[in-house]
Formats: sequence, structure tokens, C-alpha cells
Amino acid sequence: MKKYFIIVSAFALALTSCSKKYLNEITPNDGSIATNLVFVNKATVDNAMTGCYYLMQRYVFNRQNMYGWKTAQFNFDMRGNDLISDPANWWLYENNWSDNAYGRIATADRNAQIWNLCYKVIDNANAIIEGVPSISESQSVKDQLTGEARALRAWAYFQLARIYQFTYAKDPNAPGVPLRTKSVLTSTTEELTAGVPRSPLKDVYALITSDLEYAVGVMTSTRVDKYRFNKNVVQGILAEVYQEMAMSDATLWTKAVSNAVAARTGFPLMSAADYKAGFNDAKNAEWMWAIQFNASQSLSFAGFFGYIEPTNTPNTSFKPRYNDIYVNSTFVNLFSATDARNVFLPAPAQSSSRPWKKWVTTKFQDNASQSGDLVEMRSSEMYLIEAEGLAQQNQLEPAKDALYVLQLKRDPAAVRSTAATKDALINEILVERRKELYGEMGVEYFDLKRYQRPLVRDGIQWAMLNIPSTDNRWRWQIPQTEMDANKALTAADQNPL
Repeated sequence: MKKYFIIVSAFALALTSCSKKYLNEITPNDGSIATNLVFVNKATVDNAMTGCYYLMQRYVFNRQNMYGWKTAQFNFDMRGNDLISDPANWWLYENNWSDNAYGRIATADRNAQIWNLCYKVIDNANAIIEGVPSISESQSVKDQLTGEARALRAWAYFQLARIYQFTYAKDPNAPGVPLRTKSVLTSTTEELTAGVPRSPLKDVYALITSDLEYAVGVMTSTRVDKYRFNKNVVQGILAEVYQEMAMSDATLWTKAVSNAVAARTGFPLMSAADYKAGFNDAKNAEWMWAIQFNASQSLSFAGFFGYIEPTNTPNTSFKPRYNDIYVNSTFVNLFSATDARNVFLPAPAQSSSRPWKKWVTTKFQDNASQSGDLVEMRSSEMYLIEAEGLAQQNQLEPAKDALYVLQLKRDPAAVRSTAATKDALINEILVERRKELYGEMGVEYFDLKRYQRPLVRDGIQWAMLNIPSTDNRWRWQIPQTEMDANKALTAADQNPL
């Protein structure tokens, strides 16, 4: 009998608490829920919940630069115009959009990493949703746990929806991804054998918004640590989802704005000194959600910092690892001399034969233990969503105000926007999103896709790409393992090359 490859393995979560101890003790490496798991009380649910976050932190798939969600995100950062790989080292294939093991084709390891990680989170979340009603806790506690699990499920489906199809605004009826709302633990043999077809994007987004709206209604800002979702993080995800959907339905910009404003409450923008401290500490007041690491779990050469951190990092006493990420000169030129984000240094060993090797960034610096926390959501993004949403509604002056709050915090010499038109202001905001969020979430890639704009490379890129917005490479193929195992899918369901 064939089953989806997303079926969880019969491993247990070796957890004793719901604190950051999970960062040290959770097993196995795939974060799967045990097939014999019994939900008894909040502690057992919390232990199961950490499996979802562990997948984001450290899920490994075959290759050295495929560790956890951060490397999946960085894959999309490298597909934009602002960052450049060493063409003889890691990330060159992502940088030049190669259809190989590091790309979007059905047989690619990178593709399988993204799909597997998200569907493992979904199945774990489904098991929690099913198990919570039976635990011996108050209804409010049950609601909070169910809300968090539903938010995790929504987060995973949101990633899948915008990776495996063109943007929602292009065609809400286009095939999205298979919707599974029942865990493998409670599915019948017949259900597992029959498979699940691709649902239209509109149905995928309907589940996403339903889950997130429910979670916002029952969750609070309280949590054990920043690796867990709380109400603020869920509102932030909801703001991102409505930002995506509002490109098709302009009435949703009001929801994107209101959720962004609510989400950032309690997370003040960081100081210039904190910005320059290396983006490695979840205690940063601006960070709303982070994937936390410690020294015993350092991936060293294979970790995110091991790639992007330059050799001449100023606040460390050791030599970093691959140091193979450079910055496009056209991007560096966007930053004023007084901008705290102007943390670019001349790359070592420059030569005329390697013009792309000109700038490095010290934005990301791991700590003395060769590890660091990984940022997943910051309040600065929420200001930018607010500004974009207001501008899209032709509220230009309030939009400029929201944008200026962030700009002035980063640059004391910043000048409030003088854009005379909606389109001009939106373009300014999109540039500010790149300046603020590069290296964190694939911001340029997903903004181009959301606005249905082409990728047109310039500057000192060695891979000078020009990829039209209609190019099939913007939507990833369904992994071949899923195509083979899911009997509800036929060859006609596969995204074209």
C-alpha cells in the first residue's frame, strides 16, 4: 500500500518540558510525532507542539546547506538581485536559478526539503488539533493550544501556496496544494491510499485565513519563549497573508494594516547599536519570533552564519567558514552614509576578474560560540506592511508617516517621502522592504512574485538573469515523491518546467 511520504515515522519526542530545553533534547531529527502519542494534559501537548518548531529549526534533507527553514528562506534571497554567491561555492545554483538538485524541479532535494518540512508541520499540527479536546484542562487552555496548532498549520500552508503556484492575484482558482486537515494518526487505510488532490488556491487561502482568524481570537501574547507563536506572531502572519491576497481583493488591505499594527505592539524598533550587533540574539526587543540555537547545536560551516558572515567580521575573534555571499553594488548604493543599515565592507581579495566580489555585509554575525538565533519576524516588517496597505488605499500621507517612522529610526538624516503618486510611493516602500529585510525572508523574490514583476538583474551579478513574471520557474514543481505516492494526482497535475 502506498502512503504519502509525509507520513510521520514511529519515533517519540524525548521532551521533559516546554521550555527552551527542546533546543537541546528533542529527538528525532525529523521532529515527528510518535504514532502512539497520547495527549493527557497541557504538558504533553506542549511537548508535541515543539516538534513543529524543531522542524523549522533543524530539519535536515540530504545536503549540507539544507538545514531547517532558514536555509529554505535563504534559497529565495539568493534568487533576487541584491545578494550574490561565489560562483565556485555554495548557493551558486540558487543564485543562477539552476534546475538541478538545489532548485524547483520535481526531483530536487531543495524542493523536497521545503515540501517535507511544511507537510510534517501540518501533520503534527493536525494531530494536536485532534488530541487537544481530550486533555484534562480548562476550555481556555484547550482553545489556546488549538489556536497555536491551527496557526502552525496555516503558516505551513501559506509557504506552500506561494511557492508551488503563481501569486494568488494571478488566478485564485489555479491549483494550489493538497489540503490535509486530518492527521496520519487518525486517517484510515482507505483515506491514505486514495490520496488528496490539489485544491484551488482560493480554498487553500480560505483554510489559512480561517485558522489564523481563529487563533487570533483565542490566543494571548503570553508564551514560554520567542520560538513559540503567540497572538502577536499570528497577527503578523495574518498581515502577510492578507498582504498577498489584497493584490487580488483590494478590500483586504484594511485587514493587512490592522493586523500589522496590532502585531507589532510591544516590539519597539531596535536602536542603531542593536542593528549593528549581528542579528544573532532573540532577546532583541524588535524580534517578534525567532528560531533559537545554542552552542551545542552549532552547525558551524553548514549553518546560515557560516555562509553569509564575511571573513572580516568586526566583533569576532575567529575566522568564519565559507564566507561566500557578496552584495550587489546597486544595492549598496541605496544606503546613505548615515543609515545604520549601511554595514557593508569591501570584500577581501578583490580583482578585476571577479567584479562580483566587491562588497560583503556584516548584518549577520554569529556569536563567539559559532552559533546564533535566527530571526523570523520583526516589527519593522509590520510598519512596512502598514505603509504599503495605506498607500494601496490611496492614503498617501498616512502611508508616508508609517514609512518615515522606520526610516528615521534607521537613519537620523532620513527625509520623509515626497512621492506624488500611489505607484511612486509603493515603489519606495518595496525598496525599503529590500533594505530592511534582506537575508531574512526572501523578500525581493516574493515581492516580485506578488506584484507579478520580472526579475531583471543589474549591477555586478555574475548571473545576469531576466526572468519574466509569467515564467514557469516562479512556481515550483510538486516533488516526484509526492507525485508517485499520492494516487489523487496525475501527470496533468504537475506544474510545467
